[in-house]
Amino acid sequence: MSEPTSGFRPRRLTRASAATQIADQVRDAILRGELSAGARLPSEHELAEQYDVSRATVREAIKLLSAARLVESARGASGGTFVVLPDPATVAASIGDTLSLWFASGSTSLAEVSEAREAIERICVRLAAQRRDDDDLREIRAAVEQARDPDADLDLFLRRDLEFHIAICRAAKNQVLELPMTAIHLIRPWTNVVVFELLDRELIAAQHERILAAIEAGDADAAEAAFDEHIAHLAALRAAALRDRGEDEVAIAALAGGRPHPAIVPPRRRPAAG
Repeated sequence: MSEPTSGFRPRRLTRASAATQIADQVRDAILRGELSAGARLPSEHELAEQYDVSRATVREAIKLLSAARLVESARGASGGTFVVLPDPATVAASIGDTLSLWFASGSTSLAEVSEAREAIERICVRLAAQRRDDDDLREIRAAVEQARDPDADLDLFLRRDLEFHIAICRAAKNQVLELPMTAIHLIRPWTNVVVFELLDRELIAAQHERILAAIEAGDADAAEAAFDEHIAHLAALRAAALRDRGEDEVAIAALAGGRPHPAIVPPRRRPAAG
């Protein structure tokens, strides 16, 4: 862990909650790069003096930062409070939770979610065919094979489906694309309630197998074509399920009362080689 970063400078507080303002200032310093991962914050006593607040107020600010997973504390002679940055899976899960709350309270339509998912994942499928490694292929294939389990209930089948698509996103080796794509997949249990009665598991598994085969062959065009076939099939199922309504008329918030599915939390990324 490194020594304190000199770029962080406390600013005068206003009448709003002092603890919240302190936490906000530290978070902003992290976002601006003034505090990097591993940087030690000033001590509780030092922060209390710099901000002219009680140590209890500083402790409350640290609790807020800890709850946001931006800092962690260590005891001992070399201890203190240090900046930590969450891994992509944790960030994606947080974004997924935020999107779920937004969808539940807003007018975002099923069509908008489907459009975003298709646009981003199509890029990921092409990149996965160009960049996948042996570990990626094992993870994608495992999701395909496990989804074929005839004893798996629908919830488990849908979990394997998400694992398949998340593994493809990771195989693209682009964390900027992975974050929104994983977040979208985390709210797909809501959108799946529209079509789950019409799903043909064997057909879905066969479509996934064709996507995997193209990725394994390193053929980006074939992978995109297989993905488009899969997406077209899902679109047809949604159209059949909705009948007289279009996807643009169905708000995600209206689906929250549908058949519930388990929360999907993506596993942590594999450690980088080296």
